[in-house]
Amino acid sequence: MTRLLLGLTLLLSVAISAHCLHNVVTGGKSPITAQDAEGGSFQNAITEVTRAYNTYSNSMFHHAMLRYEDAKKQVVAGIRYTFVAVFVETPCRKAVRHYGSPLRWCKEKLSPDAKVYRCPVSVVYRPWSSPRQYEVDRSGLESCQQTRRLKRSEPLQHQVLLGGDSHDIGHYGQFAEFKRAHGKVYASRAEEQRRFAIFRDNMKKAYAYQMLDRGDARYGASVFADLTQEEFRSRYLSPRWDLSRRPAEEAAVPTLGDLPTSFDWREKGAVTEVKNQGTCGSCWAFSTTGNIEGQWFINKKKLVDLSEQQLVDCDKVDEGCNGGLPSQAYKEIERMGGLMKESDYPYRGSDQKCQFNQGKVAVYINSSVAISKDEKAMAAWLVQNGPISIGINANAMQFYLSGISHPWKIFCNPSHLDHGVLIVGYGMKGTEPYWIIKNSWGTSWGNKGYYLVYRGDGTCGLNQMCTSAQVK
Repeated sequence: MTRLLLGLTLLLSVAISAHCLHNVVTGGKSPITAQDAEGGSFQNAITEVTRAYNTYSNSMFHHAMLRYEDAKKQVVAGIRYTFVAVFVETPCRKAVRHYGSPLRWCKEKLSPDAKVYRCPVSVVYRPWSSPRQYEVDRSGLESCQQTRRLKRSEPLQHQVLLGGDSHDIGHYGQFAEFKRAHGKVYASRAEEQRRFAIFRDNMKKAYAYQMLDRGDARYGASVFADLTQEEFRSRYLSPRWDLSRRPAEEAAVPTLGDLPTSFDWREKGAVTEVKNQGTCGSCWAFSTTGNIEGQWFINKKKLVDLSEQQLVDCDKVDEGCNGGLPSQAYKEIERMGGLMKESDYPYRGSDQKCQFNQGKVAVYINSSVAISKDEKAMAAWLVQNGPISIGINANAMQFYLSGISHPWKIFCNPSHLDHGVLIVGYGMKGTEPYWIIKNSWGTSWGNKGYYLVYRGDGTCGLNQMCTSAQVK
């Protein structure tokens, strides 16, 4: 169990678009779609079943898969594929070494009366498990039945075995495009090769997120695709947030009433441009200033770009680039008497000596409140009061590209918050409700710096630490 849990945490957040678990009964089986059939993991499952059949069969000849029938998938601890494999016996002997797939070896040599077998098979795909990502249930292969002879006109569906190997994920051409898109330059050839190896591994993780996500999000070669999980977490995230450190005062639950279908504070002028925290774990400061910028605009009718560096340097409770909490930052802002403008105290992205100037305070706050964890109440509060500072589990964010992200809880623990962001609005895409979240990793990340997350089930803990300053 420990190994499984550790393995699951390796799934991080492609260029492959898939609705693998979308609109599927949780835990139930669903048919393989055309998109699934083109996807690498299902093709690899077919390859693994063929390899297993040839390994455990007593026949002296290799067998190749003609086709699969009645294919279904099911989310378990990974993805279980079940189908009926239809094999044909080839004239290629196992004792003779061949290169390539059995169908490529022997498709021109098949006898028109070759034996055909039907086998009920089950294979579980666990992308985090190395080196055995595919586990084939041998019991089905041991119960194969010869059903008939091959028909002379019967086509060979060998195309399902081509291009399905993991070598196609994270290839060097994709890495070259990633470097070009994000201006990546490495100090040496050896460092570039090391980053390419990390990139390949990350693309497999991103592909796993793509397969398992319940929304329509795309995961792939984001700006962080050449970083290890440890590098990403240490540079861009905070230590796990203490969920007990919420403001003592609870915000009044607003009247829910009839909320608009969509709402966006960016359209009202209450949100500054997307910023970039760099390699400093100061997300908490950006979440805090974003909230106060909105509060000041709504109450004072003026949008002011505020200084995160002041919080990094002068907040005596939080830990600058090593992390912090908006709930604590509000109190420190009250102690200091307010926040300076970004232009007067510019962001450096590292811990500096405090240079706070009381004479240049641009905004103040009066208090802070904790906001309801109920997402309908959150939406009502946002519409009536402004953007909300939140914490979130950033597991799925390293490789996020676009679309509505909706990871399963087992891959994005809602109690493990490690990143501060800002909810600025919400919307609907078809029947899918989502939050609009402003991040602090620059506009080259995600959807021009924004993250769309499923709204309604506490995805990645986004409703666990909702707070706001109050300006009167």
